[in-house]
This record gives sequence, structure tokens and C-alpha cells, in this order.
Amino acid sequence: MTLAFLVLWPFPLYGSSYVFSKPFFTGWVTVGIIWIFGSLGAVGLFPVFEGRHTLKHTVKSIFLDLSGKKHPKTIHAQRVLPPEKRPSSSDTPPKDSTTINEENL
Repeated sequence: MTLAFLVLWPFPLYGSSYVFSKPFFTGWVTVGIIWIFGSLGAVGLFPVFEGRHTLKHTVKSIFLDLSGKKHPKTIHAQRVLPPEKRPSSSDTPPKDSTTINEENL
């Protein structure tokens, strides 16, 4: 999209010796500024919002470690079962003692 906005659209205008009128140029700059703020939100602010809990924990841990007050709790990753120990389908409920065995009916 950026390639189209910055290269594919203006170069044919440049090649044909097109001269921007003042309203057209004002619109071009306005769209560019809106594009920059939209990009800032998508690339800069949204990831910070999504990772706010981890960022908070990291900053707190760094502060507590540097001040020597205490060592914060460690965050552990979730364990993943190896493929051979995983259930064959996540839609199949686990078998337990309350299930009825059809062979005995």
C-alpha cells in the first residue's frame, strides 16, 4: 500500500509533467499525514498496548533488581506436550469413569 501511495501513483504524474494544483497538493499532504498517524498507531502503539502487562512486569523487575529490594517472581512459559503424547483430536472429550462403554450395553 505504501509503495502504491509513494511510487506508483506520483511517478506517472511526474513523467507526464503534471503540475499539482494547490488544493490537490493540500489533499496529498493531508492524506500523507493521516497515513503517518495511522501507521504510528498500527506499528508503534498497538504492540505496546498488547504487551502492556509484560512491559509493566519487566520495568518493575528491572527497578526492583537495580534497587536491590527483592527479586520478582519469574514468569514461566506453558509446557507443550510432545506430538506423540497429544490427544488425537481436541474435539474428542477425555475418557473417564463416567463415560458409558458401548460394548457392555
